[in-house]
Amino acid sequence: MEKVEECNCCTESTKIMEKLNSRRPLKNPGITCITQLPAFQSVCLNTDVLETAYYQYRQEHGTFQATLEEKYRYIGYRQLVRWCHGVLGRKVGIPLPSCAVRAIRNAFPSEDTYRGFEWPELP
Repeated sequence: MEKVEECNCCTESTKIMEKLNSRRPLKNPGITCITQLPAFQSVCLNTDVLETAYYQYRQEHGTFQATLEEKYRYIGYRQLVRWCHGVLGRKVGIPLPSCAVRAIRNAFPSEDTYRGFEWPELP
């Protein structure tokens, strides 16, 4: 991660820790990262789920030109926010935990350089 905002752990986010604690199996207290949850795989990395979420995004916001990996990455990030934080609203951005960003980038790599987190423009 290149920017200070991007260098954070899922354990530093109250909302993500609430999600982690609510989903962690009682028999497996060794799960300490949101990316270790099977639900993370389903919600943020499953291509069928991401494709369906993209159709919803496209219906509300229109399409965007990108490779399939870029679309999956973008929608994977959106899915994580929606799953852990709910609806934040338009033009509201939050830095995602580096562990989740890394997992999504590894699943849907790019040959180009990653843009990284950018604060939304103020009106």
